[in-house]
Amino acid sequence: MILKRNALSMLLAGTSMLPMAAAAQEATPATAAGDKAVQLAPIDVRGQRLDEGYARADASGATKTDTPIIETPQAVSVVSATQMLDQGVLTVQDALRYSAGVRADAYGVDSRGDDAFIRGTSFTQYLDGLRQYFGYAYARTEPYFLDHLEIVRGPSSVLYGQGTTGGLIALSSKLPQFAASHEVDVQLGNSARKQVAFDFTGPLDKAGHWAYRLIGLYRDANSQIDHVPDDRKALAPSITWAPDENTRWTLLANLQFDHNGTSLNFLPHAGTLLPNPNGRIDTHRFVSEPGFDRYDTNQRSLTSLFEHRFNDTWKFVQNMRYSHDNVDYRTLYPDVYSNPAYPFLDDSQRILDDSQRTVARYSYVSIDRHKRFVTDTHAEADFDLGGMRHRVLIGLDIGYSHTDSRQGNGFDDVPFDLYAPVYGNGFAAPDIFPIASTHTRQTGLYVQDQINWGDHWIATVGVRHDRATLTTGDDRSVDNATTSRFGVMYRFDNGLVPYLSYTESFQPLDSLDVYNRPYEPLRGKQYEAGVKYQPVGSSTLLTATYYDLREENRLAPDPENPLNQVQAGKAKTRGVELEASTRVASHLDLIGTYTWTKARPDDGTIVAGVPKNQGSVWAVYHVNDAESDGLSVGVGTRTIGANYDETGTLKVPRKTLFDAMVAYTQGPWRFSVNAANLTDQVYNATCLARGDCFYGPRRSIVGSARYRF
Repeated sequence: MILKRNALSMLLAGTSMLPMAAAAQEATPATAAGDKAVQLAPIDVRGQRLDEGYARADASGATKTDTPIIETPQAVSVVSATQMLDQGVLTVQDALRYSAGVRADAYGVDSRGDDAFIRGTSFTQYLDGLRQYFGYAYARTEPYFLDHLEIVRGPSSVLYGQGTTGGLIALSSKLPQFAASHEVDVQLGNSARKQVAFDFTGPLDKAGHWAYRLIGLYRDANSQIDHVPDDRKALAPSITWAPDENTRWTLLANLQFDHNGTSLNFLPHAGTLLPNPNGRIDTHRFVSEPGFDRYDTNQRSLTSLFEHRFNDTWKFVQNMRYSHDNVDYRTLYPDVYSNPAYPFLDDSQRILDDSQRTVARYSYVSIDRHKRFVTDTHAEADFDLGGMRHRVLIGLDIGYSHTDSRQGNGFDDVPFDLYAPVYGNGFAAPDIFPIASTHTRQTGLYVQDQINWGDHWIATVGVRHDRATLTTGDDRSVDNATTSRFGVMYRFDNGLVPYLSYTESFQPLDSLDVYNRPYEPLRGKQYEAGVKYQPVGSSTLLTATYYDLREENRLAPDPENPLNQVQAGKAKTRGVELEASTRVASHLDLIGTYTWTKARPDDGTIVAGVPKNQGSVWAVYHVNDAESDGLSVGVGTRTIGANYDETGTLKVPRKTLFDAMVAYTQGPWRFSVNAANLTDQVYNATCLARGDCFYGPRRSIVGSARYRF
C-alpha cells in the first residue's frame, strides 16, 4: 500500500500545481475545429493533425516533439485512425501487419499480449508518452480507444530509458475534442463475436475552455481456440481544460476488465509442421482444462497530461500515470520438451493405430497484482544561437512498479489426446504459494537538441543517464547507464532527405524469470543510414533504410521451459526496410513495404521466427473520392518469408496471406465488412527447437455498422 499512497499523492500534488502555471494567462476561447464530424483528429489538444490519407506529416514518438517525419533521423511509421478503421484492426498487433521492419503475429494466436518482433527482437510499448507495461503479464490495450500509433524502429533509450534495441510502439489515446461528435459502433463476426462501442466528445461550456470525451466498449466473443473466450468491458472518460491557447490539461481514466483464456497451445512439431499418422492437429485445439484455464485481467489507471507554453521560447510538459492491474493466469500445456523428437507417451519403437496422439501436461498458475506510477517532465526551448535554430529538450522521467505474486506449478501424467481430448480426466490443480515481491525504480535525466542550420542541414543529438533499481525480497540490484544518440540529415529542395544516425539502448528488466531470478539489463547500439523522400506539397512519403544493430543479453525462448525466457548473449542484426505511403488522385490510398532481416546470435544459432524476407501491399479504392460518401473497396497481401528454429533445421515455409474490406458510407452511416486471412490458410507462425509450434490466426470476418451524430 505504500507505493499506492505515495503514487497517488504525487499524482494529485503534481496535478494540483499544474493550473498555477497558467494562472497568469488571460483566458481566451479555444479555437474550434471544422464541422466535419467524421474527422475527429484535427483539433487534438496536443496540436496533432489528421493529414491526407494514411500519411501523417508529424510524429512525436522518436523525439518527444512534434517533428516532421521527413526531418527525423530514424525510421518511423505511423498507423493512423483511418488506416486502423479501413483494415478492421481488432488488436494492437493487427495494426502492425502493414509496417516495415515488423513481424506481427510472431507466435500466432496469443491472448496474453500483442507479441511482435521489430528488427528481430521484442519491443517496448508506451501510451501517451509513458511506459505502459512492466513484466510479461498485462492487460492488452483496446485499439478502439486509440487515435493512432507510431512505430519507432531502433534504439530510443536517450528519451525513454527503458527500451529494447529493436524499437518501441508509441500509442496515442483519443482525447477530448472541442467540436461535438458522437458515434455508436456495432460489430458481429465469426467466433461468435458481438461488440458494441461508443465514442462521445465535445465542449462542456460555451467559452470553449472545457471539453470531455467518453468512450466505452462491451464485447462478448469466443476465439480461434475452443473454450477460450475473448470478452471485454472497458470505459475511458476524460476531460480537458484549455483556459487559453497556450495551456492544455487533460485527465484520462481507463477501466478495463477482460475475461480470456489460454490460446497459445505449445503444440508438438509432429501434427503441426511435421507429418503425423493421425493427420494435422486441429487449429482450434484447447489443451488446457475448462473451468480451470483463464487469463483474466482487471486494469484501472489515471493519467494526467499537461502542457503550457510560456512564450515563443519555452514550453513545459508533464505527463503522469498511476495504474493498478490484476492478472489471474492459469493454464496447462503439453510436455513436448522432455523429448522434443518424440514427445508422445506411446512407445516410439512400435507403430500402432493410436500412436503419436497422447502427451503429458504441465500446469501453471500465476496470480499477480501490479501497481505502477510513471511520470515524464520536460521543458522545451526554441531559440537561435550561433546562426543555428535549436529545439532543446531537457527532461526527467521516473518510474515505479510493485508486483505481488502467487504461483504454482505441477505435472499431470494422465495421457491427454491431442486429437480427441477428454477433459476433467483426474486433473488436480497445483497448490499456490506466495513468492517474493518485486519493486523497481528507474530515474532518467535526458537532454536533446534538434538543430537546423543553413537551408538544408538538420541534426539531432542527445544524451541520457539512467539509474535502475530492482528489489526482489531481500535481494537488491542497481544498474547505471549513459546512452547517446546522434543523427544528421541533408534536405534537398526537391524533398529528398538522406540521413545517418547512431543510437543506443539500455533496458533494465523489471520482471523475473519463471524461477524468480533477475535478468541482466539489455544493451544495444545501432548504426542506421537511410533516405526519405516527400515531394514538396505532397503527403506521399517514401523511406529506405539500412541498419546494423548489436545487442547484448537478449532474451530468447527457454529451450527447457515454454513459460520462461533466457538471456542468449550477443546478437548482430542487419536489415533493409522500404516503406511507401501515398494517396493517388483522391481515390486510392496505398501502402507498400519490404523488409530484409538477417539476425544472428554470436553462438552461431538463428533467431527463431524471424524471416529473412517480408513484404506487404495494402490498397483502398474509393469509388467517388476519399472525402465523399459512397463505396470503398480494399485488398491487402502479406508475404512472410520462410523462418527457422534456433538450430536452422526446422523450416517454417513461406506464406502469403490476403486481407480485404468493403465499406459503404452514406451521411452519418458507415457499413463495412473486413476479412483477415481471407482464404483461411492454415499455417505455422513459428516453431522452436525446444519442441513446440504455434499456429497463425485463421480467417476472421467482422461486419460493422457505425452511426455518427
